[in-house]
Amino acid sequence: MNIETAALLRSEITGIRNDVSDIRQDIGGLEIKVESLEAWRIGYLAQEDQVISKLFNKIDELMAGLSNMRSDLSRLHGERDAARRASMMTVSLLSAVFGGLLASLFRG
Repeated sequence: MNIETAALLRSEITGIRNDVSDIRQDIGGLEIKVESLEAWRIGYLAQEDQVISKLFNKIDELMAGLSNMRSDLSRLHGERDAARRASMMTVSLLSAVFGGLLASLFRG
């Protein structure tokens, strides 16, 4: 092997070593980024769980409010029916009384 070939091989080996060193540095930088992304992902998932929990709590509150409204409407409907029945009974009673009075006036 001649000297030029040996020098060329040494320079190639040095270049390869430099490339390997650069690759190791790149891998180190990527590992740092991976750790940072993993920390961000964990934080994001925790926030997502909180948001979903808040949404379900709001849905539960809305459902409870709707249930209360439904029971209020049923109660109001029942009160209206009772008032309507009382009005009909009063009208019937007054009709009977006035009908009896009119009948007695015409008879006699």
